[in-house]
Amino acid sequence: MDYKRVPAVSKRISDINPEKDIRVRLLGNIIDKADGAIVIDDGSSTAQIVTDSGETGDLVCVFARVLPLEDGYELRGEIVQQKSGLDMELYKKVYGE
Repeated sequence: MDYKRVPAVSKRISDINPEKDIRVRLLGNIIDKADGAIVIDDGSSTAQIVTDSGETGDLVCVFARVLPLEDGYELRGEIVQQKSGLDMELYKKVYGE
């Protein structure tokens, strides 16, 4: 039996809906790193993501699973891609962010 993973939808942190979103793709700067988690800022909001990858100051693209909680949600990082060479102005022009 083939299992297919739900695609990660490109989202801004402020637009994440834990009742509808299963996997999301976020682009932002790591502004803090603690035991087993990073905090990223994408310009719309900040989010804590459970992962050991990345360093403070890095621009990253994070693929994360959205786990609904009683009070909000938790993001579990699956993939963290370094995007330090990304031209943000061009990215915003192409993707309209």
